[in-house]
This record gives sequence, C-alpha cells and structure tokens, in this order.
Amino acid sequence: MYNVFLVDDEPLIIDGLKVLIPWKDLDLQVIGTAHNGKEALKKLEESPCDILLTDIKMPEMDGLALINRLKRVHPGTKCVVLSGFQEFEYVKEGLSLGIENYLLKPVNEQELMSTLRNAVEKLEKSSVDEEAYFVLRDNTIWRWLNEDIDSKEWRDRLELYQLQFDECDTTVLVIQLMENDSLGSEELYTLRTHIEKKLENVCIVNPEGEFVVLVTSHNQEECSKKIKTIEVLLEQEGIDYFIFKGSTVAYMNECYQSLSVAKKLTSFRLLLKGSCVISEDDMNPYKEGYIENHESIQQIIKWVVTKESSQAIKEVKRIIKEFGNQVSFISPHGIQSFAIELVTSIQTEVMKHPSEKITEYVREIISVQSLGNLEDLLVSYIESTVRHLQEQSENGSPIIQSVLKFIQEHYHEEQSLKTLSQKFHVNSIYLGQLFHKETGYIFSDYLNQLRIHHAKELLKDTYNKVGDIGKQVGYSDSTYFYKQFKKIIGVTPKEYRLLALQKTAK
Repeated sequence: MYNVFLVDDEPLIIDGLKVLIPWKDLDLQVIGTAHNGKEALKKLEESPCDILLTDIKMPEMDGLALINRLKRVHPGTKCVVLSGFQEFEYVKEGLSLGIENYLLKPVNEQELMSTLRNAVEKLEKSSVDEEAYFVLRDNTIWRWLNEDIDSKEWRDRLELYQLQFDECDTTVLVIQLMENDSLGSEELYTLRTHIEKKLENVCIVNPEGEFVVLVTSHNQEECSKKIKTIEVLLEQEGIDYFIFKGSTVAYMNECYQSLSVAKKLTSFRLLLKGSCVISEDDMNPYKEGYIENHESIQQIIKWVVTKESSQAIKEVKRIIKEFGNQVSFISPHGIQSFAIELVTSIQTEVMKHPSEKITEYVREIISVQSLGNLEDLLVSYIESTVRHLQEQSENGSPIIQSVLKFIQEHYHEEQSLKTLSQKFHVNSIYLGQLFHKETGYIFSDYLNQLRIHHAKELLKDTYNKVGDIGKQVGYSDSTYFYKQFKKIIGVTPKEYRLLALQKTAK
C-alpha cells in the first residue's frame, strides 16, 4: 500500500478528497494533511509519502515551491496538482517539475482516480527496478567482501553503481534480527535504505538476510556514535537485534578481515538474550572447544533406555541452565558439540531412530540460535525417542529383540542376515523386512553404525593402529572400514583421532 499526502489551504477540499476517493481500492492510504507548503514539508521530512496531492496558491509556501523542494530530497515522489487556476505558466512550471497531472477544481473524480492509478503503476515498476538494482549491487559488494571478484570487474561495478569508498578506518557490522522480527524482502530493503541514509555509509542485505554495514570513521568515538545511531533506529522500529562488530581496518581492501571477525562472532548468538552490540573483546573470556559432560550423557542415556523421560529431561534442563549462567564460559561451539554427542550417543545406544531423523536433529543443533531453542530441541528428541521405545516394547517382535541383543554382543564377528536367520530359525528375507520395520534400519546400515560407534571409542581411548581398530570392530578390509567411517562420521579415522586429542588437550 502506497502513502498519500494531501495539501490544500481549504479544509473542506481535504475532507472532500478523503471521502471522495476509494483509497483502499487503489492500494493507497492517506497518511497526512497540511494547509500550506511549509507545514507539509516539515511533516514530510518525518514521514515521506509516495504520492503528493497539492493545491498551488497557498500562504507561506505555494504548491510548486513545495514540489520543487520535495523532489530534491525524494525525487521518486509522484506529484499531482489540484488548482482553481488554469494559467499556462503554472502548467508549464508543473510539467518541468515532473508532475503526473494538472487537474482543475472542482476535481473530476474519474480523472483523479485515473491519474492515481497511473501513479501507482509507475511506483510499482519503479519499486521492482529499484529492488533489482539493490539486489545486484548488494551481491557485488558481498562478493567483494568475500574476495570473490577480480579487480577489473570490481572497478567496473563501482562505476556502474556509482559507489565511492573513502580510504579511512572501516568497521564491518553484521546485524541479525531476532526471530520474532523477521521481515519481508520489501521491509528489509526499506530498513536498509534508512540505515544508509542515516549513516551515509554502505549497507547491504546479504544472502542470509543479514544487514552488513561498512562503517567508516576517523576514530573510535565516531564509529561508536554511528553504531548507536543504528541501535536507535532499530529500537524506534520496535525491532530486537544483535549487532556483531568486526575489527577496525585501515584500508578498504582489508574489509574482508573485519567481516571474518564479525561472522565468527555470530555463533555467540546462542548465548545472547536481547538486543546488544557484540565485539571481539566481549567474547574473549569464552573457551573454544569441548565440554566434558560424559557422565551426564551416560546418565541421560540410562534414563532414556529405562523410559524415564522426566528424569532425562530434568538433567538436560539443568545442563542448559548451567550453560546460560556461563559458569564455565563455554563457547557456542562447545555447547553444540555437547548436544550433538548427546543425540548421537542416544542413537547409538538405543538404535531405534532412523538415521535420517538423527541427521535432521544434528542439522537443527548446528543452526539453533538460542539456548531456549536448543533445550526445546533436545527435550523433543528425548520425548520422541522414549515414545519410540515404549511403542517398540508394546509391539516389538521377540525375535528382533533377541537379534539386537546378539548383535550388540557380537558386532565384531562376521554377521549377515543369512547367518542370523539360521541362528534364529527364520527366513532371511522375512528377518530383513522385520528388522527394517521395527528399527528403521537396513540391517547392514545398523551393523555399520554400531561398529563405527565402537571404533570411535577405540580411536579416542587407545593408541592402536587404525587398521587394527577396524579389525577389532569387525572389518577385515581396512579400505572398506575407512570408507564407512568417513561416510558415517564425516572425517577419516585419523582425522577423528586428531580432533579427539585436540579436545582432550583443551
């Protein structure tokens, strides 16, 4: 919906226009009125309009002077003149200012509505063109910040988009809005434009929907004032935010370094609760890496296996609360590592959820943006796991229960559906179908998951050769062991051992 502002020194004219025109049907709304050009200009400085309807002859400032002044600041405003004087000079000057139409009073309703429709069509086309321009411009700047554009193309684009960067101290800000303040593309670009105008610095919207601002300044005091300006603007809009402040660099071609710092800081959003500005100094107390919570994880697993979901959930909430109190100053990466280990350990011990579901939970853990959301996610996982166990105990086949128990004890030996079917006196095809139905796993996938789990423990707790560990868990072919380990864990056995040693060292 586009905004209309009415200006006329006769109140009856303004009141008449308000009721004469079906504004909503034209996708328009009247946002304000004034009785002379001076009053209108003052109001429009605070709340710009898309379409201006103005009289010509008014006290203090006439309509043509108002249009002239307004066009300098907001050249895209569509202006319509309503006048009781059919004088050629007025018409000529109005046309030179780019007015949409010069209508004589008393106003013909149909003619005015036709003029307004044409103005709306132009605004819509202009809006599409402008948004496309900014999308391309923002993409170019984002590529430059990520060192993904060659110098010739960058110079050409600078000229095309009429961009000019001053060589002075620059600080890159990454601004994220809180989930409840997610904006549509049109609102994002409007807010971006406001930030650019207030700071007189470049502000883009990156592919993740974050604002990225290049704050130029001559000293830290000036930089802080500009950041405060952004905070005030966002607060006035009623938007909750996180501003991640990169390092200050002396040259524009070093902006990628500042962006890198700001992007690393975004992971700390997990620990933040409200609108704030975060810099590198704020995060120095936090330790990177692993959280030693092995005993808690094992206890939670026991409660899950015994279907005591309330106890397991209570312990998860206690741990999350401890993270929130920042008792150990643990980094977001450490918290995510704990959550992933908890979920994958439950999966390995219980082995009742399809692997696709686990992958989904791990993906959500990595992208979670608050401790509250992480707690909800883990509670949901525990509840669904316990429900699955309860259903299985009620409906599960005794044969599959026996097979699972046997495999847990003999995973390191050669196993197949054929040997198991002979042992438990059932048809191998039937056993495979029943196994998949009750566990959600194809038998070979289940066996590989179980073997790789035990291989992980041996890689962490022993110094045995990788090939020997493969044989210990049931893989006679070391190449196949490497392939399965990389497929399931995402890294090679050697890489996993190195990562485990690094975590232990920390």
